Amino acid sequence: MTLNDVLALLVLATAARVFAPDLRYLTRRLLRAGVRVGAAALVEDHQQAVPRTEILAPARHSGKAQP
Repeated sequence: MTLNDVLALLVLATAARVFAPDLRYLTRRLLRAGVRVGAAALVEDHQQAVPRTEILAPARHSGKAQP
C-alpha cells in the first residue's frame, strides 16, 4: 500500500464523514415526500371506491316502553 493509496483512503473517509449527514437528511426528506404522496393517493383511491351514503339519525326515544 503506497502513500497515495493511504491518502486516497483518508480523502474518501473524510468525504464520507462530511457528506453523510447531508445524505441522511436528503434521504429522509425524500422518504417523507414519498409517504405523503402515497398517503394522498390511497385516500383519493379510497374516496373513489367507497360511495358516499347518508347516515340517518335514529328517531328520538320518547322514554316509553314499547310492547
